[in-house]
Amino acid sequence: MTTGDLRRSSPATGVLQLDLARPDVHNAITLGLQRELDAALAEAADDPDVRVVLLAGEGTAAFSAGYDLKELRAMTADACALSLLERDELLWRYFTFPKPTVAAVQGMAYGAGTLLAACSDLRVGGPGTRITVTAAKYGGANLTWVLDHLIGAGLARDLLMTSRAVTGEEAHRMGLVSRYAADGDVLGAALEAAGRIAAQPPESMREIKTLLLDGPGRDLRSRYDRENVVSRTTLRPRPVEEMFGSYFGRRAR
Repeated sequence: MTTGDLRRSSPATGVLQLDLARPDVHNAITLGLQRELDAALAEAADDPDVRVVLLAGEGTAAFSAGYDLKELRAMTADACALSLLERDELLWRYFTFPKPTVAAVQGMAYGAGTLLAACSDLRVGGPGTRITVTAAKYGGANLTWVLDHLIGAGLARDLLMTSRAVTGEEAHRMGLVSRYAADGDVLGAALEAAGRIAAQPPESMREIKTLLLDGPGRDLRSRYDRENVVSRTTLRPRPVEEMFGSYFGRRAR
């Protein structure tokens, strides 16, 4: 189903695929498209049939070239400032979305495309992937709050201060890309990862993501204790026979 510039599909059980569908402009993100994405995520958060969201760009040339600069140019200075403030909140809601997210980074990811990819739980790239954090070129700053957690402080400084493009292979080596599809089938590899996540108990996935999001800034003992509390309460252990039924079933055969 396509709503405006966002295409929705269900390629596998438990997986909602959302495609940025503006391939003629390298899937540049208008404010309307970003609002559509936010609305789709809000629906998915309350839908028990959705266990993981797979975000992709239509076509193989680009995941997304970033915000639609022609749209921004047509705005007044005040309207542009307000739109960017709104976009900050929309991106934060994507980052803190309660279910796992996987980004299929085919082709280029620039600007806001890189922001969405970096804010996804898993990122899949391939030989054609090119990722750039472009903000410094234009006197700005992006991803200073999270990139060092993904790839380390030294590499984060390199990418943020030089605005250089990294290939999918280099991005995988540094940890910016979680999985590398050497055969170029980025979407297929992303779907395989999403399917594996969707097969896991959803309560566990939700709590793992929450624990990871709330972890930075806490000391290790606090994080350790919090995980144990969640494991013994919210995720209340089931009887061993139920939890490991598949194991005992194999042993019985």
